Amino acid sequence: MKNTISGVNLLRHLADQGLRIFSTEQALASALEIEMNPRYVSEALHHLKNGGWITRLKRGVYAMAAYGPAPHEFAIAMALVTPCAISHWTAMHYHHITQQTPNKIFATTPHGTSIPRSLANTAFRFIQVKKEHYFGIETIWVDDMKAQITSLEKTLLDGLTSPEYCGDFSEVLDAFKMGKDKIHIPIIVEYALKLEKAVAKRLGLILDGFGIEEKHLAPLLKLPMKSYCKFDPSGPVKGPYNSKWKIRENI
Repeated sequence: MKNTISGVNLLRHLADQGLRIFSTEQALASALEIEMNPRYVSEALHHLKNGGWITRLKRGVYAMAAYGPAPHEFAIAMALVTPCAISHWTAMHYHHITQQTPNKIFATTPHGTSIPRSLANTAFRFIQVKKEHYFGIETIWVDDMKAQITSLEKTLLDGLTSPEYCGDFSEVLDAFKMGKDKIHIPIIVEYALKLEKAVAKRLGLILDGFGIEEKHLAPLLKLPMKSYCKFDPSGPVKGPYNSKWKIRENI
């Protein structure tokens, strides 16, 4: 009981500092500030976890669960895997380019940690990408905590790369339609040129269909392709050939 009471006092001090997610080192530092013996911190955290006051995110990192509001899921994702950025279907929802609400939090990371994780009632899906493809990331604030998220343009391109993490390809096409007036064409073209050629060609076909002037699409058109690529990368090999964009329109 004594350790739980001391632990709650420790949580109160951490919360006063805005630390809804904290490390063991931060708990030790806070213990000294409230004149709590640091030797009892580990035991106090153990009792707090068993009592449902805190949740262990990973070794040495905890989130408050019962003292005040729980941390935002985006902030939890940042603590689970570093670095990472909210992406794909979750980012589509954040950017208001989907009418669907994903049932898990999708995030991108250049680290090899593609194993799904679950925490309380929230499922997290971390998608590994090449280091050179980890870009187009913005910093946002959620419940007074910082989080990283892919930009509108990078989110749409991620959909053209891996539509299975965005609902499906039809959902990605709908996202383009919903966000077309918000897309910065020079930026999305620049980003596409850093990705696989097939992604750039898919983007070109979509923007061409929106009536974007060909002078803006020239860098995408110039990309050499040895063979036709599928419009929907997750779809079957069928459909008419688009010779301009070297794409087989398999939708």
